[in-house]
Amino acid sequence: MFNFRSLRKLIYLLLILVLINHTFSCCTTESVIQPEEGYNWPSTQRPYWPTNGWETASMEDHNIDPLKMELADRFAQNDDLSRSLLVVKDGYLVFEKYYGDGGVDQSTNLWSVTKSFTSALVGLLMDKGYVQSTDQLMADLMPQYPAFNSISLDNVLTQTTGLAWSEEGQLWVDWIFSEDWVAEALARGQINEPGKKFYYSSGNSHFLTALVNHMTQEQTGEFANEHLFKPLGINFQPLSQPIRYYSWNEYKLPLDQSWRQDPMGIETAGFGLYLTARDMAKFGFLYINQGQWDGRSILSKNWVNESTKDQVTNIYGRYSYGYQWWITHVAGYPSFLASGFGGQIIGIVPSLDLVVVLKYEAENPSHPKSGTDHDDMHLFELVVRSVKE
Repeated sequence: MFNFRSLRKLIYLLLILVLINHTFSCCTTESVIQPEEGYNWPSTQRPYWPTNGWETASMEDHNIDPLKMELADRFAQNDDLSRSLLVVKDGYLVFEKYYGDGGVDQSTNLWSVTKSFTSALVGLLMDKGYVQSTDQLMADLMPQYPAFNSISLDNVLTQTTGLAWSEEGQLWVDWIFSEDWVAEALARGQINEPGKKFYYSSGNSHFLTALVNHMTQEQTGEFANEHLFKPLGINFQPLSQPIRYYSWNEYKLPLDQSWRQDPMGIETAGFGLYLTARDMAKFGFLYINQGQWDGRSILSKNWVNESTKDQVTNIYGRYSYGYQWWITHVAGYPSFLASGFGGQIIGIVPSLDLVVVLKYEAENPSHPKSGTDHDDMHLFELVVRSVKE
C-alpha cells in the first residue's frame, strides 16, 4: 500500500537539499574569490597516480601538524553523524578515519556532491565536440523541449535559468512522480530573465544529465563509467533500469557504487550518486590536477578552470558559484568544493595541494549548523589550518 506518511518524510528530507545542503559558516569575503591570475595550481608531475589505490604517507612528511589534525579528528568524533574524514596532501593519503557506521568500502548517497560530477560530464561533452559552447541555447541542443526558450547551457550550469522552483509540497511531489522530469521542471514557468538571478535548483541540474543522454544517445551512467569512472579506477555499476520508490524507507536503502535514475532512466543529476570516500578523493584529485591523470587528459584544463571560477558572486555572504561547484575562502585560502545534504564535501585547496573529503550520515542526514558539533565547514577549516606552509 502507498505510504503517504513515509512520502511526506521523503519530501521533507529531500527539500532540504535545495537549501544548499548545509548551513554555511559566517564569513565576509570579497566579491571575487578566485585570484585574478587564477588558482596557484600544484604541479601535475606526480610520482604515482592512485588509479589502483591510494599510497599513504605520514602527515609530518607533508607539512601537516599532527596536533592540529588531532583537533579536527576530535571535532569529528564529537559529532555522532560523522562517518569519514580523508586528507590527501601532495597526492598522498595522509589521514583517513571512519566514525560511527562509516567504513572504507561503504557507498553512500553523495547528495548534491552529485552535481559536481554532473558538471564533469558536461565538460566531457564539450571536450568531445558534442557541444560547442556554453552559450548555446538549450532549446537548440535539446529541440524536443522548446520550452527552454532563451535559456542557455551557461544559465543551467550556473543556476541562473530564471525558472520557478520548489522542493516542497505538491510541486515537489509532481516533479518526483512525473514521467519526464525535464518537461515538468520547465512547466514551472519563467519568473526571472535567464542570467539575471541565482536560484539553486535540482531541477536545473537535472537538465544536464538529460543533455548527456540526448547528445550521446547513451545512458548517462554508461557514458560516465567509460569516460570518467574507469579512467580513475572507480568501480561503478550503472543501473540497468530505474528503481521506483514509494516511501522513504525504500528510498534510503543504499545502492552499491551506482547512481539513481529518473523514471525515464536518466541519472538524477542533483543527488543519488553512491560512492566511497576514497572515490570522492579521486574525483577531487582529478580536479586539483586540472583534469590531468597519469599522462592523459580526462578533462580539459579549460573546463576545470571555467567550472571553478566565480561565474556568479556574492552568494550567502561568503560564496561564489561556478559550474555546479561552490567557491569560497577556507582559512584564508581560495578554495572550491562539491557540497551535499548532511555535510558531504569534496574540498579542494589548490595552493596547498590539498583535497579533503567529509562524509556524514547520508541515509538519515541532518542539516549541519554553524557553531555546533555538526558543522561541516568548520571541520574542513580545521583541516586546512593544520597545514604548515
